[in-house]
Amino acid sequence: MTHLKYILFLLISVSSINVSAQAKFYAQGPSSGTLGKDYKVVFVIENADASNFKAPSFDGFQVLSGPNQSSSYQNINGKITNSVSLYYYLRPLAEGVLLIGKASVIIGGKPWYTDEIEVDIQVAKQAIVNQNGTQQNQNSPNHSVKPDDWKQQAKENLFVRLYTDQSKPYVGEQIFVYAKLYQRINTNGSQVTAYPEFKGFWKQEIEITNNEAQIEEYGGVQYQTFLVGKYALFPLKEGKHSIESVKMTSILLIPVPKEVNYWGMRLQTMKYEQVEYNYASNSLLIDVQALPLENKPSDFIGAVGNFKINTSIDSSEVKVGSPIHYKATISGVGNIMSIQEPTIDFPRQLEVYDPATNENISKKSNWVNGSKTYDYILVSQYPGRYHIPSLSFSYFDTKDDSYKTLKSGSFEISVKGEAPVLVVDQVEAKKGDSNPYELQDIYLSYEDLDDEGSFYTSWKYKFGLTSPFMLFFLFMIGLRMKEEFKPDLIALRNKRASQEAKRRLRKAKQFLDGQDQQAFYKEIFNAFNGYVGDKLNIEQADLNREFVLEKFKEKKISVHLGEQFNQVLNSAEEALYSPQSFGKMQEDYDTAITWIVNIENEIA
Repeated sequence: MTHLKYILFLLISVSSINVSAQAKFYAQGPSSGTLGKDYKVVFVIENADASNFKAPSFDGFQVLSGPNQSSSYQNINGKITNSVSLYYYLRPLAEGVLLIGKASVIIGGKPWYTDEIEVDIQVAKQAIVNQNGTQQNQNSPNHSVKPDDWKQQAKENLFVRLYTDQSKPYVGEQIFVYAKLYQRINTNGSQVTAYPEFKGFWKQEIEITNNEAQIEEYGGVQYQTFLVGKYALFPLKEGKHSIESVKMTSILLIPVPKEVNYWGMRLQTMKYEQVEYNYASNSLLIDVQALPLENKPSDFIGAVGNFKINTSIDSSEVKVGSPIHYKATISGVGNIMSIQEPTIDFPRQLEVYDPATNENISKKSNWVNGSKTYDYILVSQYPGRYHIPSLSFSYFDTKDDSYKTLKSGSFEISVKGEAPVLVVDQVEAKKGDSNPYELQDIYLSYEDLDDEGSFYTSWKYKFGLTSPFMLFFLFMIGLRMKEEFKPDLIALRNKRASQEAKRRLRKAKQFLDGQDQQAFYKEIFNAFNGYVGDKLNIEQADLNREFVLEKFKEKKISVHLGEQFNQVLNSAEEALYSPQSFGKMQEDYDTAITWIVNIENEIA
């Protein structure tokens, strides 16, 4: 057994030696490069583990990507080769001889190193155009900033420009504003430090999907350009509006004189200092034109662009008191976000609740597009057939400077069931009656006294005698009126219950649109408690859930409505006393409306 272990040890050792003998580690990369163009360097590890690889620092280069990895496996006549390639894309930051240092990896417990790579970076072979329009050859000085008067050089060769595709748009018309960086010198990074506020415009930032450097001529001079900002703007009102400057910061590379030794030999290849340079673009003046008044449709609500409309209902046949969702969707290209709610001629027999609004705006397209949906809840308390007419929608088309009108489809709704029993309260029943408690004139008689000028015959004396009796008489009448009108006060409170609940629900809808969870559920909570308090004549001190549910049983209100009452109040309490967002505001809003409508039918 001992001999077997010894033989196995020898075999493993020999195998390890063979593998180590076959391992390789080296770097590959061109010996020259061009300023402003990408440079690729590859580190290859053969027949060894690459997990301990360490890259060099890449001084003088900007690392664009890496390490990127690829691997290969070969078996040629029984000779197996495993290879891992780790490669980087670099961008030279200055002209001259740049050095890529040694990379390292651990193989067989020992560090292995690649050779250094010297890269001769030169300017592009093409002719370079100077500011004055003359050409210089490829051997001209590099495009890093010179130590002397570097600020003036930066000003002449590095700037940001703000421009627009249209300077005289209509109100609501989409225009583009671009911020572009122009440079003829190398930097170690540039960034925008301040954007304009775009006062007088609705702003939509457009995503820049391709920001590769472009060669562009401006003012007779060729520059390397980068798009640093793109905005879709929609003017909100006519008149002249100023767009402020874009502000930027760039890191400039200032060459430092090369060091030499006693014999005049260069001790280093390149050295430079990084300096921060701040600059700003021009400003813009946009002259916004008013939309034409000629042929302007009466239903125009400010849409400018190219649109289409669609309307739908979730059901054409419902029971009395059941909600119907009516959706109106406006979609297309233009100022969708600023379009106002359309005017819809709903039948007056339908209760219409304020719509939930949903916007879906695209930021990736060259043109701002998307949709805006208004979701209305309709409820009928009376059976019958109802006609919802077509929706008319007008917009201004900037392509041909004219107004256009669209029409949607119409709908027929069938409401089945019985109308709720109407209870005429006592106050309304007495509207035509004379006031039974109307006070009659009171006449007091006194015998004529001879002493006409006496105090005892004056009105003051007479009033003093009779006033206590009059006050007592009025007090007793007041008590009687209070008792008589007590049912009427209850009826009035009952009558206002649904009106107050609807008012609070409309307010809750505003908070729903603004995604203000705390304020939304506070209004829902108050709407429910206020409704049952007024409807069931429950004093504020007795408004607890157990007492209310007992009242529901007395009134023979369905169990389902009691469960909905609990459900909504539970959501409200959880949202009010918990920091997390529950994300079911719309669902609870719909349930609240349905509950108010249905319980009105059950409480007569």
